Amino acid sequence: MTVMDNSLFQTLPELIGAIGEPSFYSQVGVCFSKISTVSNFKVFSYPKADKPALLAGFQEPELDQLYCDFAYQLDPFYDVINQHQNKALVTLDSITRHDFESSTYYDRFYHKIGWKNEANLIVSLNDERTICLAYTADNTPIHQLNSELRPYLESIKSAIQKHEALLSTILTVENDAHILANNHTLPLEAPDQVMDQFGLTKREKEVVQYILQGLASAHIAEMCFVSEGTIKNHRKNIYRKLNIRSQRDLFRKFLN
Repeated sequence: MTVMDNSLFQTLPELIGAIGEPSFYSQVGVCFSKISTVSNFKVFSYPKADKPALLAGFQEPELDQLYCDFAYQLDPFYDVINQHQNKALVTLDSITRHDFESSTYYDRFYHKIGWKNEANLIVSLNDERTICLAYTADNTPIHQLNSELRPYLESIKSAIQKHEALLSTILTVENDAHILANNHTLPLEAPDQVMDQFGLTKREKEVVQYILQGLASAHIAEMCFVSEGTIKNHRKNIYRKLNIRSQRDLFRKFLN
């Protein structure tokens, strides 16, 4: 089987389906575990003002902890991230000198993981955070692997960007809800007679009240003993009947 066997692309629908879900980066791991020539991989999140966090990959607890606590500061890829270089796919041998094996990073960490060369798919989200997918191959030259994987990696990069953008949107909406709610006496309530004017069902009225209390769809679903998808459908119907387009509009409609 070649590196870019068509079966690899069969993993992408599940990855796309996981966008916005807690399982997303686990699914990224599934995608990489299907590449027979990749011998190890890690997915890290690099916040600007904090230590990195391992999101997915082969678990090596002691080495992972050592990297996240200390060694990352010596990592040449970390320099690339901090310099905001416009590079998406970077190999270790392209950013280190021929005497890399004499470096402090190699001596104190890199030789312990047994990688000979590696590539990083760097996904810059904003000035505050970067996602890096690091991988290595024992029996395939890393540059050959990159060349063959490029279309697949571009698809994964696009999925990561969409996932993070969706999470950012969700967080913004929830923050707006709490800010608006905290600026008024809680719990906020929409009068029944007002909602009756718009033809809301009993369940839709209930969902409106929960939204006005700042609850997210997942929490509302638990309260109503239904699926999150059902609550999302209720939201769509509510927005349509009230002729609004967002949760913020809903708050504005019922705030006095």
